[in-house]
This record gives sequence, structure tokens and C-alpha cells, in this order.
Amino acid sequence: MATERAARTYSSPLRAEQAELTRARIVQAAVDLLSEGDAGDLSMPEVAERGGVSVRTVYRSFASKDELLDGVIDWINDHIAASAGAPPEQREHYETGTADVIGALFEIEPLYRALFATAAGRESHRRTSPIRQDGIRLAFASQMADLDDDAARRLGALLHLVASSHGALFMKDYWDLSPADVGQAMQWAIKALADAASDPTQREGL
Repeated sequence: MATERAARTYSSPLRAEQAELTRARIVQAAVDLLSEGDAGDLSMPEVAERGGVSVRTVYRSFASKDELLDGVIDWINDHIAASAGAPPEQREHYETGTADVIGALFEIEPLYRALFATAAGRESHRRTSPIRQDGIRLAFASQMADLDDDAARRLGALLHLVASSHGALFMKDYWDLSPADVGQAMQWAIKALADAASDPTQREGL
């Protein structure tokens, strides 16, 4: 009996590790497919075939396509963190590190565009928005401290937009800026906004 119990205890971490490896394999299959085509055409059977697993296994790991897309969002965030470091926590990090984040984004541009071309992909991204909002509030707390709630929210929204992937793609698509130019422009705009918000004579009307 003790031997049987020990065997079950030993196998449980192994099963968990195998399940995590399977999840990673499925997410990688989805990433590869999205990088090659349209997220609207992505199907669970197609992901299963690319990942070399059964459709049942895909659904055991991800109950729905939305959950799988959430996994792709996590993969994107991990890629950016590996290339550009941890998410910014201070104003200085936004002013000096945004260009690196944008460079990492453009490394996976086809994946990003395919994912966010669909409502499901945009909704997956929207669900992580509170995390980014909290990060901006923390990094620019001193700039928001003297603002009323409405003005602070408007400042946060502006900073969020200026540092966003959507803003980066807009500048590339509509102004033909290179990734390096996009990053430079974003960092300048972030500093300009933070400086203006810190100056009572400039923040009037925000």
C-alpha cells in the first residue's frame, strides 16, 4: 500500500510536467499557424494536426478557442519579456525601454496582426488591459498625484495609447516609420506627456 501511494506521489509531478509541455506544444502550434495566416481560419483540429496531438488533447488543455488565444497572448508577452526585459515599473523604464519593447513586437509582427485582426483576439488582449493600466498608474503615480480622477484617467489613457502596440503599427502603416523610429517617437512622446503633466502651467485643460 505504501509503495502504491509513493508511486502515485511520484507520478503526479511528472504528469503535471507532461501536461505543461503539451500545453506549450499546442500554443506553439497555434503561434506557428497564426504567423502563417488568418486567425479567423484557425481551428482546433488544425492546431491539433500541427502540434501532433489529438483534438481531444487540445480541448483537454484549452476548453475553447478563446482560452487558446489567451495562451497565445501569454506567449507574446513571454517573447517580449525575453527580448526586452520585464514590463516597465517606473517612468524611466517607459522613457528608455519602450523602443526595445517595440523592437520585440515587430519581430513577431505577422503573428500580432493575425491575432488582433479578429474579435476573439482583440477580446483576449482586452482582458489583460487592467494589468497594463495598473502598471501605468504605478509608473506615473507622481504625475497623477495632483490631478483629479478624470484628468488622471485621461493622462493614463494617453500614455497607454502612446506606448501601445496599436500605436506602433499605426505609425508604421500610415507614416512609414521604421521600428527604430517608432520606438524613438514613442519614448519622446511619453517623456513629453509626463513632463507636461508635472508642470501646472502645461497640464491645464487635461
